Amino acid sequence: MTEQNPDLRIPEPVPDPKPDEAPAPDAAATPDPAAQSGEQTFVNAGLPRIPAHFTRSQKLLAFCCPLAGFGVLRYMILHALGLPATLVCWGVLTLGILFLKRTPRIRFTWSHRCMAAVLYLFPLLFCISDNKTMTGLCALYELAGIPFFFYHVASGEAALPRCLPLALYKALLDYPGQNNLMFPAIRQCLQKRKLSRNALYVLGGLLLGLPLSLLVYAMLLSVDQNMGVLTDWIRADWYRNLMIYLVQLLLGLPIGMFLYNSLYNNATRRNIRSLRQSDCTRILEGMRIAPGMLLYAIMTPVCFVYAVYIGLQASYLFSGFAGTLPKGFSYASYARSGFFELCFLSVLNFLLIALLFLACRRQGDARPLPLRIYSGILCVITLLLIATSESKMCLYISEMGLTPKRVYTAWFMLFLALVFLMLLLRQFRPRFHLARGVLVTGTLMLGLLAFSLPDAWIAAYNLNAYKAGKLPQLHISDFSDLSDDAYLLYPDYRQQLEEMSPSVYEIHLTRRWEKDAQDPFRQYNYATWRFMKRYQP
Repeated sequence: MTEQNPDLRIPEPVPDPKPDEAPAPDAAATPDPAAQSGEQTFVNAGLPRIPAHFTRSQKLLAFCCPLAGFGVLRYMILHALGLPATLVCWGVLTLGILFLKRTPRIRFTWSHRCMAAVLYLFPLLFCISDNKTMTGLCALYELAGIPFFFYHVASGEAALPRCLPLALYKALLDYPGQNNLMFPAIRQCLQKRKLSRNALYVLGGLLLGLPLSLLVYAMLLSVDQNMGVLTDWIRADWYRNLMIYLVQLLLGLPIGMFLYNSLYNNATRRNIRSLRQSDCTRILEGMRIAPGMLLYAIMTPVCFVYAVYIGLQASYLFSGFAGTLPKGFSYASYARSGFFELCFLSVLNFLLIALLFLACRRQGDARPLPLRIYSGILCVITLLLIATSESKMCLYISEMGLTPKRVYTAWFMLFLALVFLMLLLRQFRPRFHLARGVLVTGTLMLGLLAFSLPDAWIAAYNLNAYKAGKLPQLHISDFSDLSDDAYLLYPDYRQQLEEMSPSVYEIHLTRRWEKDAQDPFRQYNYATWRFMKRYQP
């Protein structure tokens, strides 16, 4: 009998872990030598789509994720953000951390702990502030930050990836859209228990018998009007609320699947290709198709036009720094004139800098000197335009007072200025981690603005400026755009508000109180709770 060539033998498939065991790191899930250079190669490829066995933690996660999806939908999307939204964020984050800790290869580093602390901190705003803009931004930060946190922890890297856009794509779109194993895990758990299987049969029978029951009820109602008692029972509030909960639970299933796929795929990397540094390098090298001289020729007239504009409009642009108003302008028209155009030019300059970096043909990561010079010029010009807009806004605020839109505009322009400062630094220090700098700066600025409760100090500034004679006029209606955060200072400024217009003051507060009372979800934050407790019409 001829002996079989060992090189031609078909390797036996690696069995899935038993239900009571955590998945052991096999050869496919162990970093190869390429991983020593920073490439993540945790790839379990070629396995069946549905594993033969799910672990206990994976089955438990499959039951928890639909409830988490229901909580996110109900308390973070459909209703006003408050204490329930805070508890939902903390619950989802804790659930993910406990699940990832069950994976042997995953280790939490100090940077992971810092990210977790930030993600635990931001939801506190939901139960403190009534500011819809700030709580909405923090909710978006949480909805994007939690999946990215799971991805970053499972990647095994301590530092943030330099190719941040691709990492965000993997964390928010790629991983959550693959495998879809939440329902198979639930089905596998129920099939192995006779009681659970019978309960599933009963539930399915009740759902299938519901249409037939409605038909019988309609026929009996036409025969005997006494069946109308059942109609009144169905119309009761508890039944309506139960139906609302069931519908929201069904609508929250896609969110639960998103969460389960994100955690399961990050933990197991089953049939998933991880993001590698070589992938980023290959993509960047494929985009470098334009000769440097062509790009420099494009940028030269652009920079020349900017220089001519700044030279001709110097008195108009820099009058805001001197605190003077150009002739023919009011404070409002001067602040608004060209503001959106300057914002558009800032975005355009950012895209031009990105074009220079991505499309310029060069060898390796070395940047030619002309590329850095042109990028630096665009950064300096953009910083000058942003400073001009900021000076206009400061002059406008000093004369007309603060509003939420003016505060958010000034905050956004300051953030843009810091981004372009980091871009300018990157031109001369190529090792500077731009993605980390932008992310950390944005997080700090958002946190400082949100937790400072801007509506409270907007109201305080305007009242003090009006009392000192710096503002020409102030009306109760100016407070209508502010949230209940403005009334955290209500006892200190009550006398001033009543003196301005007692009748309008009472009408304004009564309407605000009634509006808060109509939506109980608005009362689950400290600002609204304190306002409703201190003032009742």
